[in-house]
Amino acid sequence: MDMDEVKQLRTVTEAGAIIDLQAGRVKGPLAWMVIDLALSTGLRVSEMSALTLKDIALKRGAISVVRLKRKKKVKETLAISKELSQHLQQFIEWKKSLDQPTKPASKLFVGGQGALTAQGLQRIWKAAVKRAGLPKEITIHCARHTIAVLLLKKTGNLRQVQKQLGHASPATTANMYADISFDDMQNGLNGLYEE
Repeated sequence: MDMDEVKQLRTVTEAGAIIDLQAGRVKGPLAWMVIDLALSTGLRVSEMSALTLKDIALKRGAISVVRLKRKKKVKETLAISKELSQHLQQFIEWKKSLDQPTKPASKLFVGGQGALTAQGLQRIWKAAVKRAGLPKEITIHCARHTIAVLLLKKTGNLRQVQKQLGHASPATTANMYADISFDDMQNGLNGLYEE
């Protein structure tokens, strides 16, 4: 996803959340949390669906996830932004106002039929992409690539990107994200011979 697509998806989804919140509908606030979490963390959709409230440490600004690494389950703690922490806090308060379970073992994402599966989160993502008028090829997995590219570009720290995405090997991260983007190649060539 390019930055224009990210901004469009975030803006349209957040606006829908505000409208639905005022109208007492749950679809918008739920979609906004799914979109924001995916684009802010790069979690796999299965990791997002597995999140419980005990996995979220708002004061610390962290999320704990269980990841499969070399065929072993490993619990990892990821830093999250202040903005995402605030959004999660508001989302949890909203869940309380709906009388949804908010005990530590309660799932973060709940729909009308109970805890949302990875497929349920993917459906929410697809609907948000469609509402934003973006190509249907933009899947929830694209959020992982987007945050990886942006984080690498911002920090230059391949190890940080590896830890954020949960890759077992730095080689995996390097092979996927350490390449230069087409835009960067083009920008490097533009005006090359101008003085």
